[in-house]
Amino acid sequence: MQASQRVILAAAANLASRLAGDGASPRPVVAERAHTQAPPQGLDPLGRQAVEKLARQLVETVLTLMGRNYGSDQIREAVRREVHKRLMGRPELERAVAARLEGALPQLLDLERLADLAGRGVSLPPAVAALEEQELVAGPSPAFRRVLKDLGEVAVSDFPVLLVGESGTGKELLARRLHRLSPRREGPLVTVNCAAMPPSLLESELFGHDKGAFTGAETARPGYFRQAGGGTLFLDEIGEAPPELQVRLLRVLESRRVAPVGGGGEVPVDFRLVAATHRDLAQAAARGEFNQALLYRLQVVPLYLPPLRERREDLDLLLDHFMAQAGLLAKKTRRLAPETRQRLKAYAWPGNVRELRHLLQRLVVLSREFEITPDMLPPEVVGGGDEAAWRKALAGVDGIPAARVVALAGFLAAWQGREVANQDLRGELECSDSTAKNVLAVLARAGLVSANGSRGGRRYRVGRPGPAQTGLGAGDGQGL
Repeated sequence: MQASQRVILAAAANLASRLAGDGASPRPVVAERAHTQAPPQGLDPLGRQAVEKLARQLVETVLTLMGRNYGSDQIREAVRREVHKRLMGRPELERAVAARLEGALPQLLDLERLADLAGRGVSLPPAVAALEEQELVAGPSPAFRRVLKDLGEVAVSDFPVLLVGESGTGKELLARRLHRLSPRREGPLVTVNCAAMPPSLLESELFGHDKGAFTGAETARPGYFRQAGGGTLFLDEIGEAPPELQVRLLRVLESRRVAPVGGGGEVPVDFRLVAATHRDLAQAAARGEFNQALLYRLQVVPLYLPPLRERREDLDLLLDHFMAQAGLLAKKTRRLAPETRQRLKAYAWPGNVRELRHLLQRLVVLSREFEITPDMLPPEVVGGGDEAAWRKALAGVDGIPAARVVALAGFLAAWQGREVANQDLRGELECSDSTAKNVLAVLARAGLVSANGSRGGRRYRVGRPGPAQTGLGAGDGQGL
């Protein structure tokens, strides 16, 4: 269903529920400021189906005229004529009832709000057209605009591209945009998440296998390399690929041939490779955790996606974009109070654009009032910006060097109330893996974070910046 149809159905259902006096129904799109008005009397003779049909006709009329840039006075007159035509032609209605309805119906339509929806829903710009598919939103941020410009330049080539950025920055969306801009756009885009698939399956899924190659292989499968023939293969979280797979992937990139599991020979492949990671692969290669030769193959053209905290100029546009999407999906009209907007703009967004989108969806769907106030925000957003309190708490922790306090306080403030992993801190402090582990261990002993899970998969929940439980030895912070 197109966005314009969603707008019409949502607005018409809302109008119909209020015309029929159904106070239990939600009031999502139309006339939020009008819901205190009593519904007009005398609608029973129309029947529910007739009311819904009338409401839809009115909303369609308004949206269509606004899509043609009619003025509000012209639209009001058009609505009045439409109502008159629809009601006066119904013999079952008393003329007095029809006259009352004719006067009441136009007043229940919030023309200013529908004008906004007409601009968004009828003309279908990217802001609300992509309800099922997420969109890259390019605001005034120079950093993000540079990424999109570089992407356009490299898209016309067939070079491998490595997308580097934190979780939630939009790496997969960027890969999809690159594919659409490339000469291979008519071919398939095959997406593989290397972190989500068990290593035992990843090899056969990528390279394919012949029938009977292993237990359970009842049919032959071509594998993702061959499925991406003529198109683009997107390997997400390539940094999580096991070492043996890295070696085989390097071989494929060099020879442009694959050997299916259980097969008797190699098969040529033709695809454009796009890979993505949130890890610093250069550091991982230096530590022997990633294949150095494969890294050279992957990062022929590296593109760095800035986190949301580095593109704050885009926040106003992103807030409006995702509020519009959330409103259409939830069939509600909601607005951010000015103080709420300021709190959201001050937040560090450790989960980046993905976190922003999901939070706004939650706020819209749970809000019972038209205006979303700060008291609806989760604790990490409301209190997450208190870096001064975190600096004060860290100052009393032995083992945290003074040079690290400011950056660490900003990190902890942004992640307050959430779980972090070693890699999150490593990327923020731009430090080694061992340094990040030592810092988290010191914070855990100080009671500022609590450890969960076993070694290797351990995560730390960030608490509040209360008085630290000091008493650590002088050697606890060595190597920081």
